[in-house]
Amino acid sequence: MKTSGVSDLFFRNTHLLVLAVLLIVIAGVSALSSLPRIEDPRITTRNAFVVTAFPGASAERVEALVTKPLEDKLRDVEEIKKIVATSRSNISFIAIELDDGITATTNEQAFSRVRDKLGEAEAILPPGAGRPAFDDERGASAFSVLVGIGAAEGSGLSLGALTRLAEELSDRFRGIPGAERVRIYGAAEEEVTITLDRGELAAQGLTAGQVAERVAAADPKNSAGALRGGSRDLFLEVGGELESVARIRNLVLREGEAGRQLRVGDLGRVEKGWREPPDTYGYLDGRRVVFVASAAEEDVRIDRWQLRADDVIEEFTAGLEAGVDVDVLFRQSEYTDERLASLSENLLLGALVVTLVVFIGLGWRAALIVGAALPLSALATVFGLTFFGQQIHQMSIFGMIIAIGLLIDNAIVITDEIQKRLRAGETRQAAVAASVGHLFTPLLASTVTTILGFMPIFLLPGNIGDFVRPIAISVVLALAASFVISMTIVAALGGRFLDGSQSRRTGRRWWQSGIRLPALARFTNRWLVRAFRRPAVTIALALVLPIAGFAVASTLGLQFFPPADRNQFEIAVWMPDDASLAQTRDTAMAIESRLRAFEGVEQVSWLIGGSHPQIYYNRIMRQDGNSAYAQAMVQTTTAAEAEHIVLALQSIVDQEIPEAQVIVAPFAQGPPVEAPVGFRIAGPSLAVLRQKGEELRRIMSATDGITHTRASLRSTVKLSFAADQGRAGRVGLTLDEIASQLQGNLEGFTGGSVREDLEELPVRIRYDDSVRASLADIASMPLLAGDRWVPANTLGAVTVEPASGAITRQDGRRVNTIHGWVRPGVLPIEVTNDILARLGGEGFRLPPGYTLVLDGDSDAQQDAVGKLTTYLPVLLLLMVTTLVLSFRSARAAGIIGLVALLSAGLGMLSLWLSGYSLGFNPLLGSAGLVGIAINGAIVVLAALRADESALGGDVDAIAAVTMQEARHVLATTATTMGGFLPLFLFTRGEFWPPLAVVIAGGVGFAVILSLLLTPAIFALSHRPRRAGASDRGALAVFRAVRPSRLADARSG
Repeated sequence: MKTSGVSDLFFRNTHLLVLAVLLIVIAGVSALSSLPRIEDPRITTRNAFVVTAFPGASAERVEALVTKPLEDKLRDVEEIKKIVATSRSNISFIAIELDDGITATTNEQAFSRVRDKLGEAEAILPPGAGRPAFDDERGASAFSVLVGIGAAEGSGLSLGALTRLAEELSDRFRGIPGAERVRIYGAAEEEVTITLDRGELAAQGLTAGQVAERVAAADPKNSAGALRGGSRDLFLEVGGELESVARIRNLVLREGEAGRQLRVGDLGRVEKGWREPPDTYGYLDGRRVVFVASAAEEDVRIDRWQLRADDVIEEFTAGLEAGVDVDVLFRQSEYTDERLASLSENLLLGALVVTLVVFIGLGWRAALIVGAALPLSALATVFGLTFFGQQIHQMSIFGMIIAIGLLIDNAIVITDEIQKRLRAGETRQAAVAASVGHLFTPLLASTVTTILGFMPIFLLPGNIGDFVRPIAISVVLALAASFVISMTIVAALGGRFLDGSQSRRTGRRWWQSGIRLPALARFTNRWLVRAFRRPAVTIALALVLPIAGFAVASTLGLQFFPPADRNQFEIAVWMPDDASLAQTRDTAMAIESRLRAFEGVEQVSWLIGGSHPQIYYNRIMRQDGNSAYAQAMVQTTTAAEAEHIVLALQSIVDQEIPEAQVIVAPFAQGPPVEAPVGFRIAGPSLAVLRQKGEELRRIMSATDGITHTRASLRSTVKLSFAADQGRAGRVGLTLDEIASQLQGNLEGFTGGSVREDLEELPVRIRYDDSVRASLADIASMPLLAGDRWVPANTLGAVTVEPASGAITRQDGRRVNTIHGWVRPGVLPIEVTNDILARLGGEGFRLPPGYTLVLDGDSDAQQDAVGKLTTYLPVLLLLMVTTLVLSFRSARAAGIIGLVALLSAGLGMLSLWLSGYSLGFNPLLGSAGLVGIAINGAIVVLAALRADESALGGDVDAIAAVTMQEARHVLATTATTMGGFLPLFLFTRGEFWPPLAVVIAGGVGFAVILSLLLTPAIFALSHRPRRAGASDRGALAVFRAVRPSRLADARSG
């Protein structure tokens, strides 16, 4: 069936027209109510972490014995893109990043292979190393709700009691339909502790390790097999497992003379309690709390899920006794509702502005018909999102904001053409059929080229693609919906309701047919005739602004993504690597006391010893088991107060808390980046890496704009027991046995467990704190050699030696990553460029075998831009192919291609005039602008090629055709710019406005390319001649592309 036949069917069949409208409305409203709503797009989980404990080991030993064997196994997984491993004292932390091509449907397969490799590696880890813990739930996504449970002032509730309450609440969260994950932070770990008396243990000739072995041997929790008979199987268990503290206390270790038994209780205290020191501390507004965090699944509506979560919290709180405070620190739904409401308001205001522009230009009937295309296309777009597994968030809504002006371009063209034919005397049915038949190909070409302009965004892989791809999906769906609706529903409505009066009465009011300015039109026509008689001069003048745009682009500030406009910010605290958890806590509280001096601070929450639970989508929790680290999330009354406090507090803590490195920073947008500025040195020697890293760090610190620098490879101290192997051998000890006894005496051993209902409490055997707290205690610590005890200092000396605080490896090579943080308002990429210049100026050189690469914002932007440009050649070829096939002329396609290229310069000029920096969002806008800006040139060029006189080089005809198409070009330009107007006027922050400036400003300036450059090149390239058959028939369908020819060009 021909396209005009389809539109004719809609025109003749009222029931079909009404049903089509109802179908779109119902489908769109249904999708709108069911689609998940989140603040930011979900980024596919491509990041995972492997944490392996190795108590008592230095960073060097952790690297050699744990980290490297695990790395070697993980490199066999082909889906892994990057491995970054950090070895610290007592712990190995490995961060894994999967390939960009991994999707939400394939990542679990890759993670399964990672788990298999970790299982293989477990067998080759050294004794004393823990089992590698794999965590694939720390992707770039925030928790949906965060709750703090603390003791009210004066209640005296213990941390253990708070931990049990947190476990109860977490169980309730898990019962909410759609809950994806639940985590507890800052809780105490319950255990049974056997605190040995060192003197009594020595008197009995036992070591802590031997006690642990015997306790474990008395705890038969393993299966004892089964008795399998002909009719049934009976499973066998060995009784006597450890089920209580009393059972452990009375456990017989040895039978003595005269039947005297040595029991565990004879050697020290046996008690159930909470592990000290804990792994982490949680604090909320200065009070110790336990955090409970829960995240909803990505396919649920966060607002509805939050209502269920609030009900759970309310029921939980109602059942508590006095003395317990339950505070909701964070609800993602609040920020989601605020962000979506703001963008939705911009969307509606933009639609009103666009409709007003159409009303002024075309009259009220056309405005109503064209305006109907907006909600219908928007609802069809929302329905289409369901097929792409998308959610409603700021990116998808912004995609529709971009499309507002584009949505009605097709509707304006088809409405104008129908009205022109009606006034020419054609019947309504014939006008609809002829208009659609003639306009289908040019409008399809225009739509396809615009879609191709957004395809680089659509095809972006990896985390950056997950973040920005929804913009392109929304635009593409909206454009496709607009084209179909314009060819069917809008055409049918235009045929039915447009004014078909043939007379152009002078009494016709402006609101009936739009504002017309005949005098201005006659003046413009005369000016165009003069311009096209000197096409070379006109071309040169039209090129001034685009070339100026390319020239000023090099002067623009460079920025990957701007900070988030949010009433929250973070504080990160790094203490010296050997700092205790208590020391880090005291420093954090000192920072909070200074923070409280500022007005507008509503809430301060800390996690000390690890990363704070995620409350922003790109904050990945990278710190585990680090007693020298603390992180706070601060909430203020307004975003402006947060911005002020960040700058002021940084200055205060730098002066008043010199013992710690404190970073006060706003939330950043875009994919996760550890620090704004970064460099990575890779090579084999730790000494060289440390030396060169310190040189680089010194240069970075001296660069203007840098507030703090931090190297991943840092120096600390360790204790070294230089045991004499000869002396040890003479008393019957090996060096390994000495290390094992010292390990047990200092850190303790785990022997067995006590099962309480569904929980297992480990049994820890250790010495009292009083005999393992100082260097002297270690020196005098008795070691069992056969049947006698020898003090440790008789076998060697304990000394303090320099050591590495942490050793980082990336993809199998040792690296020293130097991160830098900048003052608010300073552009990280600009600072990076300054540092690179200083490195060259100061003669910074690396030895052979060492490399220096970028990290931070610069590295992320280079990677993102590289991905963005990967598909550009193919897409440009497709765009040119579309134009060549439409025009059947390489010359015409070349003109449009030139317009596309020059439009990018106009976008840069707009950005320069606005004062914004050149970041990734403006680059995305430039890609979309290329596809949008050529639409006017396509219409003008198609009309010129359809005019016999213009093809013959008649300058008057070229000017007349240009004037006739100017109305449409100006109308669609005004609607595109009008759609962005509310975004400029009412949106805070610098995330969306730069992108909108590039598109709206570029489209506005592109009028010069459409109405001056394109016809001038056409005039220059067409000498007076008789049009050939190929020109006459090349684009017959374009003969009708005169949608704005509502009046004669010369009379307006």
